[in-house]
Amino acid sequence: MRKKINKIINSGKEKIKRKKIEIGMLALINTIIGFNINADPLNLPKEYSENIAVKGYEKDVFDYDFNNDGTDEKVVVTYNMVDNLIGAVVSIYTNQGGKDILTYQITFDKKFDILDLQAMQKMLDKVKEYYPEYSKNIQPNETRYITIYGDNKTNDIVFDKIKFNNHSPENTNNFLFIKKSSSMLDAPNGSAIANLGFSEKPEILFDMVSDAPNAQTKWYYTEFTKRFTTNVSKKVKKDKNGKNGKNGKVIAENPTTVKGFITGGDDNVSKRGFYWDKMINKIEIVNDFITKAINANEQLYIITEYKPLSRDKPSKKDRFGNKNNQSIIGYTKANKEGEIINIPDQTIFKIIGEENNMLKIETPFYGGPYFIEKIEGTYKKAENIKEKVNKFIAIDPHSQTEVLFQRNPETEKYEVVTYSYVTTGKDGWGSYETPHGAFLIAFTRPYMTFTRHARAGDKTLPGRSDLTIGGIAKYAVRFSGGGYMHGIPVGLNFKGSTLNTGPALKIGTYKDSHKCVRHFDDQIEFIVGWVNADSKIKDRDNTIPEEPVIAVVL
Repeated sequence: MRKKINKIINSGKEKIKRKKIEIGMLALINTIIGFNINADPLNLPKEYSENIAVKGYEKDVFDYDFNNDGTDEKVVVTYNMVDNLIGAVVSIYTNQGGKDILTYQITFDKKFDILDLQAMQKMLDKVKEYYPEYSKNIQPNETRYITIYGDNKTNDIVFDKIKFNNHSPENTNNFLFIKKSSSMLDAPNGSAIANLGFSEKPEILFDMVSDAPNAQTKWYYTEFTKRFTTNVSKKVKKDKNGKNGKNGKVIAENPTTVKGFITGGDDNVSKRGFYWDKMINKIEIVNDFITKAINANEQLYIITEYKPLSRDKPSKKDRFGNKNNQSIIGYTKANKEGEIINIPDQTIFKIIGEENNMLKIETPFYGGPYFIEKIEGTYKKAENIKEKVNKFIAIDPHSQTEVLFQRNPETEKYEVVTYSYVTTGKDGWGSYETPHGAFLIAFTRPYMTFTRHARAGDKTLPGRSDLTIGGIAKYAVRFSGGGYMHGIPVGLNFKGSTLNTGPALKIGTYKDSHKCVRHFDDQIEFIVGWVNADSKIKDRDNTIPEEPVIAVVL
């Protein structure tokens, strides 16, 4: 099998040579799309024939005994190549009653970069490795469609420079978020081998759907290591040697690793992950936007529409998922007609013209052109962006994950500084989803207060008789309007550790904040120090970073 697969790989390499595609262009394509698309299942006949063909695809056919029963299965590998990307589909026909019947069709969650042959071979080898699992309890004439999951990392990311990992999980790729208690089975419709509780996160190895009548919507084959501690926040147990146990040895947790199937209903699980590739893709879009603007001598700006507690009333979402909270309106036409989008505070943009006393602008994420009102005080120059930005904070509200990246200007690679689960904003009355976009960090501060509805006897806020200070959180990084990255919110009189509070236990589960991004206290303390980088620019309690830092919210 390996020889046949190598033949396919080498065929792709020769096509690359014939096309004379420059490596630099390949790298660019790979950055933009290469790790975000997968090959779709193909409509192949149920019964094998020698004249199987798929328009736009090449094929290779060979025999291989997957289950070592002495009878070869018929393997059809269909593939196409666009630039340096190979989309491969492996179809396995098994002998049933003297006929070769399509039993398994296997795709991959990403296309293969022909320049990364090792990764490609590794993924194709998993077809054989997982065969004993995806073949369990197969019924006659049933076809199962399998997607094998790979690594979300890219060659542009460096992981050996991490500076803070107190809350960094071991599973850094694709995982299931368990919404409610779910059984892990030894086979589809098999016996339970483990039970997973709320918020646990088994790694996804492959998923599977079937054309059999009354089959489960989807099965996930997963791997999970059950530990004494939670998979949200690391807690180190030590023996009693030494003062307060500080000098004692770490106690082994005797983890148990199990592999099995979990049914994939929307009511019990959600597919999530640390999507390193998508994060870098967004970051590169921002840096490409900045580079083109600088090369064209175009000034970069940011929206300045931060008015505390302003526009805290319900509004419609635009197509990017943003509401009109602490935002300005962008129009697709200079006469204020056409599509309307909400452009949040601290959004990066450039001015490309002026019509009808409206500024014509473009943005990295929302594109353009859009037209905004030319009103003094609603925008300003981004004075500290003079070249490609090196510091980025990538936030993924869907997966409740966050990664800090530091670009190395010499190698052009992105070093992971820290990563963790977080809690982002949810929609509600006076509550908003964390806005999507690219935002220049405004400042940091050592604390952040938050409000609540005033009750009898409370000291109310100036101009807001309905609100009072409800509590405080340690450390804060303002990235868009009243959207802050901050620590665990507690009452003003709270004493002790915040690790076991309700907000701390919710980190890495669901959207729950009013707009902000919640972190464990030590995590946000580290982030504030990294953002500030010893900046001496002060504004009251605020520190303004000298080096630009951009928050990218997927």
